[in-house]
Amino acid sequence: MPMISPKLACTIFTDDTRDASLPLRPNALLKTMSHHLRWHGHVVVGDVTLRLYKHKGLWQYDERDVRRAARVLTAVTVDHDDLVEVVLPGQRWREESSADDEDARGRVDWRRQIAGWMYHEAWSKERTRDRPYTEPSEWARIGENGLPGGLTWEELVTARNGSGSSSTIAGTYPLGLLTRGEDRWWLPRAYADLLDRWEVVDEELLERARLCSRCGARGPRWGGWRTPTKTGYVTMCPPCSGAEFTAYIGHLRGVPYGQMRVRKLRADDYLCRLCQSSRASVWDHCHGHDLVRGPVCASCNTLEGKGIPELLLRREAVVAHLLECSRCREERTLPLRFCSAVAAFHLAAEARHASCPVQPHVRHQGTTPSGHVFELSCYRHWTKRWRVEVLAAEARELVRVFVDQALATGQPGAGMPGPRAASDTNART
Repeated sequence: MPMISPKLACTIFTDDTRDASLPLRPNALLKTMSHHLRWHGHVVVGDVTLRLYKHKGLWQYDERDVRRAARVLTAVTVDHDDLVEVVLPGQRWREESSADDEDARGRVDWRRQIAGWMYHEAWSKERTRDRPYTEPSEWARIGENGLPGGLTWEELVTARNGSGSSSTIAGTYPLGLLTRGEDRWWLPRAYADLLDRWEVVDEELLERARLCSRCGARGPRWGGWRTPTKTGYVTMCPPCSGAEFTAYIGHLRGVPYGQMRVRKLRADDYLCRLCQSSRASVWDHCHGHDLVRGPVCASCNTLEGKGIPELLLRREAVVAHLLECSRCREERTLPLRFCSAVAAFHLAAEARHASCPVQPHVRHQGTTPSGHVFELSCYRHWTKRWRVEVLAAEARELVRVFVDQALATGQPGAGMPGPRAASDTNART
């Protein structure tokens, strides 16, 4: 096969679709780190799938697939006089449909994506206004122009143009063809039909990728059973992965990370310690103490290193994994970025804007020699923001309580009360 890099594939696709009437975004071919790649191993542009192949750690396309996709999509004729009405869902579509059906709730839906952009930008605009937030649904009311919250079409287009690939659907830019007339939204029929086919294609890819390659069992929708290999991702259920790879039992706790090469132990012989469903690929270690925690897959390694600390600490498996570092366990501590997350839990539970009962949003602003600095904002009064510093001594005590609770109960205990409210005597505002 004539294999080419994603960058060359993007160049070829751009050149071959220069006469296309579809609003294509060729940069979609560069998204080889996209979650879709893990989910089903393909990039979908329009209703055409392009498979990615992994060789020597690099993702590549078959050049013939790229040129075929360009021919098919260039052949689609967009007639701007042949329009079809686009019915967009209301702001509460998530609560109104399939609330108990995870599969249906997560299914791709281009109409919902466009509506989501509109409501997101209306909400963002509302947050910049210098007035209290009084009516929960005020910003979501639809105006005469069909947009919520007083949002204008120019504001929507400008904001989405600045959001990069998040303003595209199926490698295309729908706002370039969406129009308003007779109090309704319209798209060219050929383009709307293309997006409908994209939904079907993407769904079929996801369904195939959910099936265990060993036993055929059907797994979770969003790539939970996908295991990285040298040639790409394969789907393996936990029992099949457990039979294929060795379960890690903590036998390397306390071993310096630098000794792993001498011991010649391969992480990919083990099952990922965090997700317990994928083949491990690396030895994770505590960077503060340079001690091994255990084998993890590439996805879990990225999640543990770059994921949102406040969300990670709500997962029992993550807390237990962090405490596989014997020094962290003995000293009742956590890595620095997780220490700030524990302090954020405490502020969310204890701090308030005056007498307002609403739990504030807490954002970590940085760490100083004296402690952790946070910005707090009140959801009910969007323009009200204030700064709080949790002193280092109190942060250490909050972490110690958190770790003790996790070791005693096996539960993260997010939001547990600390010894004192940092917004009072031990905080600088």
